[in-house]
Amino acid sequence: MELGIPPYLINATVLGVLAQRLVRTLCSVCREREDEAAASASRQTLAELVKPWQISGSYKPCRPVGCVDCRMTGFRGRMGLYELLVVTQNLKDQITREPRIDDLRKQAVKDGMRPLRLAGAARVAEGLTTIDEVLASTPPVNP
Repeated sequence: MELGIPPYLINATVLGVLAQRLVRTLCSVCREREDEAAASASRQTLAELVKPWQISGSYKPCRPVGCVDCRMTGFRGRMGLYELLVVTQNLKDQITREPRIDDLRKQAVKDGMRPLRLAGAARVAEGLTTIDEVLASTPPVNP
């Protein structure tokens, strides 16, 4: 709409919007599981980041160490975090009324969109990246 495209045309043509961010992946050779105290603290931080969603399943946070394979960085490679906004009828109704971006985002979350931070939190829980990586590359969650 900021480019001058009329709302009715957006409603007729846009099916969805995909956002993606790359985060560094922990080195599979040297990463270490966090000790119990650090894991408990990061679990609490993670829970705060993804409110009101819950992450189910096992929780195995890891930390970077550094080795020859990763050039002493603790990271090797990158992985994508994804957020898919499917344009539902409720969202189309809001687009017609020219809403603020925050209103669109709230409606998208109501309609089932899972934010980038939630995708990142799942990768932290799997031990594939760190909370710091997710925080640095994803916007805050505002449901």
